[in-house]
Amino acid sequence: MKSENGLSFIGTIILVIIIAVITFGVVYFVRIQADKEQAEDIKTNMLLVQAKVKKLSGDYILEEKEEVLVGTKLSEMQEEQPIKDFLEKELFDIDEKDKKYYVLNQQNLNDMGLNNVVLEENAYYIVEYTSSEVYYTNGYLDENGNLHYSVSES
Repeated sequence: MKSENGLSFIGTIILVIIIAVITFGVVYFVRIQADKEQAEDIKTNMLLVQAKVKKLSGDYILEEKEEVLVGTKLSEMQEEQPIKDFLEKELFDIDEKDKKYYVLNQQNLNDMGLNNVVLEENAYYIVEYTSSEVYYTNGYLDENGNLHYSVSES
């Protein structure tokens, strides 16, 4: 009679459990890394937009023409649902004197030469040209799970 030295039923179950735990661990780690990368991409895009806003702000100060400013005035887009939802968070006072809030959509970004900055569906950047502050209406989650809407608050 031959001796069979294969895995027993219990050994097979333990092996399957070990493989499952390793698989779930790898999937969890990859998901966490993807979320971190997405947040970093959003922050990088916001910094790119902020750099362009600073340049346009400087041009505006030199020329004193509002035609230099790219985007749609925030006051003209307050009825758009994503903008309405964002303004309900009261992150800034839209009626503050001497502030120039504008909304940037994908076409505005392309016009500014920021073709690599891609907005999610129903998302906008809200920029304030006097302080060069940039807000992202969808926000992004940091590594602690906190929601941020501007680079300066992270």
